[in-house]
Amino acid sequence: MERIREAQEHLKSEFEIYNNASTKKLPPLDIDCPEKLETMLEFVTRRESLKQAKKLSSPPAGKLKAAIADTLLLLDNFDIKISKEKGAAEK
Repeated sequence: MERIREAQEHLKSEFEIYNNASTKKLPPLDIDCPEKLETMLEFVTRRESLKQAKKLSSPPAGKLKAAIADTLLLLDNFDIKISKEKGAAEK
């Protein structure tokens, strides 16, 4: 449970940083709902694609997308950090 709280706090922080730097604010964040997090990830990814295609100014979304993905995996009972550590230990 500690890991998921840590990931959710990180997500809140990245969301706030992104939203403060963006001219168009994102919808409210629901960190406990996987469906809404998936929608947010898709939305941010589309916004990033449009930004590149139309050369719009919006903040980089890489850290926000990583934080959303990490939280989604944890809500699905999969910890990517543990998986990476096991993979590194096997080498």
